[in-house]
Amino acid sequence: MTKLGIFVAAILALSTVSVAVWAWISMGATEISTSGYIALILGGLATLGLAGVLLALLFYSHAKGYDDAAGGRRDDDQH
Repeated sequence: MTKLGIFVAAILALSTVSVAVWAWISMGATEISTSGYIALILGGLATLGLAGVLLALLFYSHAKGYDDAAGGRRDDDQH
């Protein structure tokens, strides 16, 4: 990765964290009910589950060679 890419990624990460901190502070003393905590936990688990499934599909596709021909010619297409 180039230095410019690292710099841009760092700026984006810093700005994202800044907006998140600003939003958290501006909410004030907001309480979350039990249903809210359950929704947060289920949403986090669903996100982790989806990420796991997508990574498994990525590794499966790579192992079976399904992505070898992407962007190029297949070996059996050559004349």
